Amino acid sequence: MADMLRVTTPLTGQEKTGQIRSNVPDHHTNINNVVNPNRVAKGDGKTLYNENQESRFSPNLRSNFDSFMQKLASMPSMSSETAKLFFSRYGSIVNSGMNEGIASEMAQYLEMMKVGDQELLALLKGMQGSAVKFTGSFFDILRNIMNGTSSSDVKNMILEFLRKYDAITANNHTLQNLIANLNNVADRMRKSSADELRALIEKLNARAAKGDIQGNLDIIKGDIIPLLSKYMAQTKDFGSVRDNISLFVLNLVRYESGSKEGFSDALNNLLSMPEVGSKVNNSMVADLVDGIFANMGADQARLLSDQLLNILTKGLNGQAGYQNTMVFENILQSALLNQSVYMPLLHMMLPADYNGRQMFSEIWVDPDNRDGNSVEGGNAVKLLVKFDIKEVGFFEMIMLVQDSKVDMQLFYPEALEPMRSQIKDNIFTIIERNDLKFRSYMAEKCEKPKPISEVFRKLYEGRNMINVTI
Repeated sequence: MADMLRVTTPLTGQEKTGQIRSNVPDHHTNINNVVNPNRVAKGDGKTLYNENQESRFSPNLRSNFDSFMQKLASMPSMSSETAKLFFSRYGSIVNSGMNEGIASEMAQYLEMMKVGDQELLALLKGMQGSAVKFTGSFFDILRNIMNGTSSSDVKNMILEFLRKYDAITANNHTLQNLIANLNNVADRMRKSSADELRALIEKLNARAAKGDIQGNLDIIKGDIIPLLSKYMAQTKDFGSVRDNISLFVLNLVRYESGSKEGFSDALNNLLSMPEVGSKVNNSMVADLVDGIFANMGADQARLLSDQLLNILTKGLNGQAGYQNTMVFENILQSALLNQSVYMPLLHMMLPADYNGRQMFSEIWVDPDNRDGNSVEGGNAVKLLVKFDIKEVGFFEMIMLVQDSKVDMQLFYPEALEPMRSQIKDNIFTIIERNDLKFRSYMAEKCEKPKPISEVFRKLYEGRNMINVTI
C-alpha cells in the first residue's frame, strides 16, 4: 500500500519526491557553457574580472596602469606612515629588549634629521637633485635637438651619451647591487664555494670613485665569473642561484658601461656634432662634469635615504616586532609606488628635525601643469605638500605658481583653528618675501587627506599610452 501517512520509513532517495520544485534555472559558476554560435546559451555566472577560485584561469583585463591607480588610491602616504613609526611606535621599539639593533638605527636616523635654516634648504636641494637626474640647461638643449631633428645619426649619438651618463652617475649604486647579487648567490651555494666567493667579494673596492671601475672589473672578470661558471658546470643548479647570477650579469653590463674613458669619448663625440657644439658653451660642460665627479658621500639626503633603507630592512625582518611589520611594508610600497613609470610627478620625502620640531614631509611636483585650473600665461608649477609635525598635527597644501602669482589651498589641524588669522598673516609674509603675489588663497581644517589622483588629473593621461595586462 502507498505510504499515505508517512508512517513507515521511506525508501532511501525518495525523501523529497513529494516536494514541488520551482522552475528556476540553476546558475553554477563552476560550469563553463559550450560556445555555440548558432544558438544563445544561458549565462554561466562568470565574468572576466572575477577573481574567485573558480575563475582563476579567466583572462584578467585589468591593465598595469589600472592596478597602479588602484594602489595609488588605497596606499597611505609615505610621510604619514613614517610619522606613525617614529611618533607613535618609536618608544615601544626602543624599550623592547629584543630590538636594540633597529632601535639604535632609528635613534641615529632621528639625530641625522636635525637641521637649521641653511641645512634644511641644502637638504631639500639634495632631495631634488637625487630625484631628477637629467636636469639643467645642457639637457634642455639635448631635448630641443631631439624634438627638432630628423637625423637618426644625431639621435643615436645623443642616446649613446645619455646611456654613458646614466651608467657613470649610477656607478656607486650599481656596484652595491652587484655586491648584493653576489652575496645572494653565496647564500645559496655550497659552503666551500660560498666561502671562496665571499673572499673574492671582500676584494672589491666598494668606495671606488665614479668612473674608476677597472680594478673591480679585473676581479669580477678574472676571478668571480670563472668561479661562478665552474660552479654552474659542476652542480647544474638552475634554481635561485641562476636567477641571482642573471641579475648580477645585468648589473655588470651597466657597471661596465660607466667607465670614465667611455663617458669622455661619448661626450667628445657629442660635442663634435655641429647641432650640439654650436649651442653648448664651456660653462655648461664644466657644470655637467663637476656634478658627476663631485664627492656625494657626505650628502645629507643620500645618508638619510640609506639610513631609512637600513631601518626598513630590519623592520621587514621582524626586528621591530612582527606587530609593526605592516608599517614598514607600507612605507616601502609607498616609496616604490612613487617611483613607478606611471608616475609623471617629481616625488620627494623630506624628514627633518627643524628647531626641535620633528617633521616628516612628502612633496609631489608637476613642473609643467596644464590642467584646467591653470590660466593662460607662462609655465605653471603645481605642488602637493603633506607634512606631519610632532605634537602639532597633519598639514596639507596645494599650490599653483605661474608668472610669480600663487593659488594656494591650505588644510591645517583642527587644533589650530583659533590661530587661523595668524597663519594667514605669516603665509602672506612668506609669499611677499619671495617676490610672489597671491592670486587666490583658501585655508580650512583638514578633514581628510586628499588622494594624489584628485589633485593631479595628469595622472590619468597614462590611459592614453601603450598599456599591457598581466
